[in-house]
Amino acid sequence: MACPHVAGVAAYIKTFHPEWSPSMIQSAIMTTAWRMNATGTGVASTEFSYGAGHVDPIAALNPGLVYELDKADHIAFLCGLNYSSKTLQLIAGEAITCTGKSLPRNLNYPSMSAKLSESNSSFTVTFNRTVTNLGTPNSTYKSKIVINHGSKLKVKVSPSVLSMKSVKEKQSFTVTVSGSNLNTNLPSSANLIWSDGKHNVRSPIVVYTYSG
Repeated sequence: MACPHVAGVAAYIKTFHPEWSPSMIQSAIMTTAWRMNATGTGVASTEFSYGAGHVDPIAALNPGLVYELDKADHIAFLCGLNYSSKTLQLIAGEAITCTGKSLPRNLNYPSMSAKLSESNSSFTVTFNRTVTNLGTPNSTYKSKIVINHGSKLKVKVSPSVLSMKSVKEKQSFTVTVSGSNLNTNLPSSANLIWSDGKHNVRSPIVVYTYSG
């Protein structure tokens, strides 16, 4: 029942903000969701089972910051996955030429994940993101990292503070995740929270590796 519930929440948000794009609505739903206190074990207790969390339709109406995506972002993502020109044309409806190669994990999505090779005893991965201010002008968002139970990740955000002078202003930041000897049976995760004292914009961060 998750899909129809989220579709209803998206429609509800659209009635209040008809100018918001699908990616803005998606971001608002994901970043304002409650973090789950999973009672299961194994993978069932991780973000790969419950996603961003439990949706909060009221909070999603006023998310503070959102992660926006447009057609060009999706095309760069597919180019990074080595989609052929023929397949890209079928998806985009026009001829596409990939220029350069964007790492798929740098898609401006409200969550962050990276799959690492099993041989990586120690690792460092980065994620590039841009947020748009939908809150109030002259607001300051400070970053906070919450490491999930059992995870040994080290996470750094640069810059760690975003000062938004106007509504719809965009600012970019980089998240650097490092660690070693990942559990091959369970993903390691953390949460990045941007807060201005009123809004808490949460993004899950997951790093994983699987044998076989």
